[in-house]
Amino acid sequence: MSSRKLTRREFLRVSALGVVGVAVAGCKAPATETPAPTVKPTEAPTVAPTVAPTEAPTVAAPVSMYKESPMLAAKVEAGELPPVDERLPENPRVIKALTPEQGIYGGEMRVGFVGTSPEWGAMLFVAAWEHLVQWKPDFSGYEPNLAESIEVSEDVKEYTFHLRKGIKWSDGEPFTADDIMFYIEDVLFDPDLSPSGPVTDWLPTDMAADFKAQKIDDYTVKFIFPKPYGTLLYHLAAWPGRYFAFYPKHYLQQFHKKYNPKVDELVEKEGDVADWMGLFFKYGPDTWANPGRFYQYTEYPSLYPWITTQPLGTGTQVRLERNPYYWKVDEQGNQLPYIDKILGISYQDAESRTLAMMNGDLDFVKDPGGENRILYHDAMNEGKPLQIKYPLSDGGNTNTIHFNQTVADTFKAEVFASKDFRIGMSHAINRPEIIEIVHAGQGKPAQHAPLEDSPFYIEGMDTQYVEYDVAKANEYLDKVLPDKDAEGFRLDKNGKRFQIIFTVQNDLSYGTTYVQVAELLIGYWKKVGVEVLLNSIPSAQHDELKKKNQIEATIFTGEGGAGVTPILDPRYYVPMEYFGYFGLGWYGWRVPDPTGETVAVEPPQWAKDARAKYEEAIAQPTFERQVAKMREVIQEAKERFYVLGISRPGPMYYPFHARLGGIPDTWYDGWNEGVQKILFPEQWFLRE
Repeated sequence: MSSRKLTRREFLRVSALGVVGVAVAGCKAPATETPAPTVKPTEAPTVAPTVAPTEAPTVAAPVSMYKESPMLAAKVEAGELPPVDERLPENPRVIKALTPEQGIYGGEMRVGFVGTSPEWGAMLFVAAWEHLVQWKPDFSGYEPNLAESIEVSEDVKEYTFHLRKGIKWSDGEPFTADDIMFYIEDVLFDPDLSPSGPVTDWLPTDMAADFKAQKIDDYTVKFIFPKPYGTLLYHLAAWPGRYFAFYPKHYLQQFHKKYNPKVDELVEKEGDVADWMGLFFKYGPDTWANPGRFYQYTEYPSLYPWITTQPLGTGTQVRLERNPYYWKVDEQGNQLPYIDKILGISYQDAESRTLAMMNGDLDFVKDPGGENRILYHDAMNEGKPLQIKYPLSDGGNTNTIHFNQTVADTFKAEVFASKDFRIGMSHAINRPEIIEIVHAGQGKPAQHAPLEDSPFYIEGMDTQYVEYDVAKANEYLDKVLPDKDAEGFRLDKNGKRFQIIFTVQNDLSYGTTYVQVAELLIGYWKKVGVEVLLNSIPSAQHDELKKKNQIEATIFTGEGGAGVTPILDPRYYVPMEYFGYFGLGWYGWRVPDPTGETVAVEPPQWAKDARAKYEEAIAQPTFERQVAKMREVIQEAKERFYVLGISRPGPMYYPFHARLGGIPDTWYDGWNEGVQKILFPEQWFLRE
């Protein structure tokens, strides 16, 4: 920590701490059995402690029932760490191996990423993502994680979380109910830190004001919702569950006015922040739980397998070492992780990173790039130290195409809102050609829809309007834009050429093909008389246009395909979602922006009704009823045809160094699963 910030010991000595209250106001598809109201704890490892000889002196230290890395054992021997038994909780989380090979301790895993963001480059998905509950590795449901067990009321309004007693932050301080209450009371509901009220992606907007949290005891917290919330635990296993491991009270309270009466002195010393809120946001994870903080500040306590020892800064490397207080073990009682260190290496471009991976200089890259598929396979066949795994995408489509029905140009908005227009534009797309050119022949033509093995699959949703038929495309487009100029381009109501600005992000690690796909689409649409102009821009500029509702059309991801993902991430099935580019302004209406930066457009009644149906679906107390209601929502999405799709994702591929073990041949890979986190990277190991 810099000299401007207090250590915890100094802070406790000079600060008068306030009192915290205990309540605040205001893929395989999963099995379809009704989930039990209580999530049971995982079992402790079945390892019997070694019995000391009877002649041993009575002063001998007890033999541990757990084992640890030699790296940590040496520190224990030197008196730098307490014994492993004292560092682990009473009931550690037990992680079962995903491959038959037993893991071994040691080594440094090398991870390559492009740019200056270790977290989004890979670290969030490999070295973090610890939530109250976590996905089972087969994506068949969730299981306890930081929480040892969970009790759920019959009306799914109350959730009681029993934390594992004895879990510690990476600095050795206990993780307790106080950390969760600090986040809820002193961040989420703090009027200075959250002036627009409690806005977060795990708490529905219409429940936020009346949500309550209660500290039952040091290791028990109860959440009380004003309405039934049957899908909460699924959300907590996915990205929205990150918050509860992001706010160590003992560290962050030094930056909080409520707990540190001298915080203004820290603000003054810092020099580049205006007030205590700015200081809190600089060293804390913002109100949205920004994972980048864990890779910027070495002193930031975490609950993750590895902790940062050298930030990236202005260099090209970030270094992590094993967390001595990590609270998981394998079935033999070995404290995880197996790997001692992680070296993250930043590359200026994807090409140089690809070359390093193929040459054996890296162990793992998160986004290898579909265009490099053949290169990696050729390299492996040539004897390079590579292994390639083939996960299944959880996405419903490779790409979705959105026409924004809320743009300020009322004529364009009316055209984009026409289903006939969208059907015509869909029939104009030569999907087989895109699949061959862009996706290496992998996949099949399809609209965006749940996958066939998902309980939310609706027959025919994926196959409607996918036929490449220029005559049929013109037939539908003639119903909306019948007039053409001398060059065959369609005209607007004023007799001017109808033009669409196709705004596409050109710097996304997961969207490297977006511009290529967009260029092909523009050519197809030109053949049916629709002039589309490409606006290829970086994501930061794209986000600004998004706020201003100035994106007419765009291309984006295909979430919401496998298992329960359609109900967790309904961005393309339900109006008013944050990434619902087909109705950008509607989200601003549903979740008002107090700064006024996000444009709000009131949705039509049908969109409000569709949203209400979705909210009814997530309120259902059983999985069967959630499925039944959500299928109604998706049936309407099929009929209204919100977005266009390109193709079903083909089998994915991931190159790993041949020495990396613990990785199965396949799994469901996607954002909701935490990408690689569903594979428990803490049980990966290096064979040499």
